[in-house]
Amino acid sequence: MHTPDNIAIQISPFGDPDQALQAAQQLSQQYQIPLAQDNQNASILLGWHQTAKDPIPKLALFQPESGAVFIDFTQGKKAHRRQFGGGKGQPLVRAMGKLENRLPNIIDATAGMGGDSFVLASLGFEVLMLERARAVAALLEDALRRGKNTATHTHDTELLDILSRLQLLHTNSASFLQDATDTKPTIDVVYMDPMYPEKKKKAATKKEMKVLQNLVGPDQDSQHLLQAALQAARYRVVVKRPKGAAIITLDNPKLTPTAQIASPNTRYDIYSIKAFLSAGLLTP
Repeated sequence: MHTPDNIAIQISPFGDPDQALQAAQQLSQQYQIPLAQDNQNASILLGWHQTAKDPIPKLALFQPESGAVFIDFTQGKKAHRRQFGGGKGQPLVRAMGKLENRLPNIIDATAGMGGDSFVLASLGFEVLMLERARAVAALLEDALRRGKNTATHTHDTELLDILSRLQLLHTNSASFLQDATDTKPTIDVVYMDPMYPEKKKKAATKKEMKVLQNLVGPDQDSQHLLQAALQAARYRVVVKRPKGAAIITLDNPKLTPTAQIASPNTRYDIYSIKAFLSAGLLTP
């Protein structure tokens, strides 16, 4: 996991200077990220983005070779996925499965920019987003706050309901799941989308992916996270992989996906906890 040495908080150039400084200091204290004036060698800046067409300030990440990267649950790609993503028939949703009397609750152990979590919440799932990168967690928190404010002011009760089903926790997912195994909370599904290098991406996605890769680095602990997820989940673990990518190998070679759901560019590996318990591959 990368430390925040390569990132610093930029004081907003918009609005009242004293309020901007106070907001930056509060963010710095909350997420333990230094101000830019105290870390002048930072390669990535966390600050506020605002335009004439969209005057609401958005917390965003900036690096020299790209523009602002921020999260917006009210418009753009996430709103498009909510409206045109395929509903309950899309592979992501089918991979989560169904319980007898309700939808399973989900822990998104690699929340990232929150796209998959938002789709799941829009279809009725309760989702706890776990994000270990400080700056990305800050973007998610800002997007949730802005989204709820916008939904309240526009009387968009549907969006408000969706966002109410999204919770966020800045934490190390593997440690959280290991602790959860000890306390035995109700975790039905753990969802994982480990960082994976992909060559063909649209420009906007390339920008997001590059910032994320610079922040969190290459995937080095998906095996550890998957093992922790298998111990914590009661129903299933779902791992998102690029089409053609190898499965995540564990110390026990028998712990392999019990089912898979494929889409044109993506595959969802499904690990059934019930099947593993029946086979004696996991302990209750």
